[in-house]
Amino acid sequence: MDPYTLYTLLTLASVGKAGLILLVAPQYPRRITRGMHSWALGGLMMGMNFALFVLAARALVPESVALGGAVTLGIGGTILVFVAVQELRERFYSKFVLLGVFVFTAVSNAYTLYAGHNKLRIITNSALAAAVFFMISYALLRSAPPSGRSIYRVTGVLALTISVVLAIRAVNPLILGSPIVHPMDENWVQQLTYSAILIGNVLGSLCFGLIVAEELNAELHQLASFDSLTRIYNRRVFENLATEELLRARTKREPVSLLMIDIDHFKQVNDSHGHAAGDAALVRVAETMEESLRHRDLFCRYGGEEFGVLLPSTAQEQAQRIADRLRLAMMHAGFRYGEEDIPLTVSIGVACIDRPPYDLSLIKHNADRALYLAKQTGRNRVAVV
Repeated sequence: MDPYTLYTLLTLASVGKAGLILLVAPQYPRRITRGMHSWALGGLMMGMNFALFVLAARALVPESVALGGAVTLGIGGTILVFVAVQELRERFYSKFVLLGVFVFTAVSNAYTLYAGHNKLRIITNSALAAAVFFMISYALLRSAPPSGRSIYRVTGVLALTISVVLAIRAVNPLILGSPIVHPMDENWVQQLTYSAILIGNVLGSLCFGLIVAEELNAELHQLASFDSLTRIYNRRVFENLATEELLRARTKREPVSLLMIDIDHFKQVNDSHGHAAGDAALVRVAETMEESLRHRDLFCRYGGEEFGVLLPSTAQEQAQRIADRLRLAMMHAGFRYGEEDIPLTVSIGVACIDRPPYDLSLIKHNADRALYLAKQTGRNRVAVV
């Protein structure tokens, strides 16, 4: 395939992909939409990169503009793809460093074109592009979510392959007898490079769609499983997991304890300081409790200002000690809203099952009775039934 046809196909594929992503992005959650916008703009910039070569081949754009502007746009688009991956995974990236790479690309192209250093331009541009694709590969391959690990791995390997091809192109002027000095050169390295980019463009778009679907599934799972304010389990998921734990405990004849926790005088916080303060208080309690619990304990917001904790393999005496530790942790944690310190304490009811029937409704009933007793006898205390 001749270079002109390759560039035309790459232009159409990049621009078409960008348009489709921008069209569907608004219907997704904000985090995913940001990633999709970055990916689409990256694809659009890469499409403009290839379009400049096509226009230069038809003498519609000066060759110097095509050579300098196209590569700068191409590397800028690749940087935006890296940004998209980081935003989808909610990872940090330095805008200043990435902007610096983009500016360096523009300046180096302007200089090498002006000075006539064609070999240096090919080496520099190919090395920069290889480095950015390697960054994309690394971002995809590291810490991929377990549910979507395979598609992240496939996309990461695809980006790594393109990085290797571009690295070969970078050393090409140093080792070949007839090196690339112009993007339209029909050189085997040139053919390999743009074939890899064309295939990568098509497969990368497909993989990106699957990644977005995976991220959307994760987002929906988060919404369905966790309380939106405190980011701990909601009641439905907690009860399902607690039922499974009780079945396991029945099989092994192990004790299981349940703590029901209620924030003392929570209505006064809402009435005196507003519902925003009440929400902040709920978050503060959830954070404090979570820091003091064991990894295997199940913790949820049961509703309103009430929380539940299931303690696997925990007898009543140990559960009472854990409950008192939670109470003291909350009493000493402190809660500051605006310019005011608001005292926050909790009352905790403790119940334990160590013999059949291992029934969630029964242990919940007993823990509620204990919680009622704790509140009736003065609050900021632990009671056991």
